[in-house]
Amino acid sequence: MKSIFKTPVRAAAAVGALAGALTLGLAGSASASSVPAWQLEVCSWGNYQTNVYWGNGGFMGVPAGQCQTAYWQRTSATSYTVHVDAYVNNGGYIAGADVDIAQGAGLASGGTGGAPYLWSF
Repeated sequence: MKSIFKTPVRAAAAVGALAGALTLGLAGSASASSVPAWQLEVCSWGNYQTNVYWGNGGFMGVPAGQCQTAYWQRTSATSYTVHVDAYVNNGGYIAGADVDIAQGAGLASGGTGGAPYLWSF
């Protein structure tokens, strides 16, 4: 699995995504994303940096108010599920989610460092 990172801020896209957001509990499954195939976009809309981890040592630290995207090498697979765990930087666990990277996946965090939450878009 190969990943490359970039850090665009996509406020307008995130606002639209927030309107139809699906709230995740302590663990969840994210689907039906507006993110392009073979990408994982993570937005940190709380007042803290969101750190996300996935299998094989994948990691992204997303500063407050920003989004970052991880890219996977495309294959012929129609489904590629990855488990992602999100944490407040220097803080506690937010939530985990199983996302289908082949379909594209988006996760966003919000709230405060003391009361964070995570949803899919």
